[in-house]
Amino acid sequence: MSAGDILLKWNPKNLEIKTRSVEKMLEPLVIQVTTLVSSKTTQKKKGKSKRAQVLVAAVEKATDNFVEKGELIAAENPGIAKEMLAAVAEVRTAGASMSDTSREFANDPCSSAKRGNMVRASRALLSAVTKLLIIADLIDVHLLMKKVRTVEDDLEGLKGVSNQADLLEYLKRFGASTKDVLEQSGKRQQELKDPQLRDELAAARAVLKKHTMMLLTASKVYVKHPEIAAAKENRDYILRQVCEAVNTIREVAQGK
Repeated sequence: MSAGDILLKWNPKNLEIKTRSVEKMLEPLVIQVTTLVSSKTTQKKKGKSKRAQVLVAAVEKATDNFVEKGELIAAENPGIAKEMLAAVAEVRTAGASMSDTSREFANDPCSSAKRGNMVRASRALLSAVTKLLIIADLIDVHLLMKKVRTVEDDLEGLKGVSNQADLLEYLKRFGASTKDVLEQSGKRQQELKDPQLRDELAAARAVLKKHTMMLLTASKVYVKHPEIAAAKENRDYILRQVCEAVNTIREVAQGK
């Protein structure tokens, strides 16, 4: 499954933030926008609001940073470049609208109509930036999925080995690919906001880590003594445990 395939399964209307990194990156902009939108000016003090102007400049700078990061991600990841650049364009448009309406409000902070325009523009900007960050986060999902597929391929290879030479080759591959998956899924586990998904991923990783060495040992015994039914049964049982753990990692990564 490519990054583009993952994006096709993602509903752009679903702006649920699933990871802490997205939440952390969005938080400063949320604070800036919220502070700007909620800034108050008494009717007695007409004229420009210097505080609002400072906040507008901060929001503009933050928006520009998101645009730059999005363009860089698109350049580095051709598989999602089209979707990312579309999100960047949306952020740029929403940012320009936010800038215009905010400056109009800053110049006339007593106008309820101009405040209303700014509020609507701020919602559009936050929505656009959230979408951009979620698309960026899907790249990490894609990277984990690639590593999961490698482990699955190595497991298929282990199932069919019948001699020591092939076994050693696949055990070497499996050991390396499992290490990669455990490392990448560990990062994902720390990022997930949903405690249930974190627990499921932690449990799957624990099973995979525990059974990896067991699978190596059981596979060696089976290849050496294929005539012993118990050797095959033991190898197959451990193999199923590993496959189930890998499948859980896959499902959690996809948000299932």
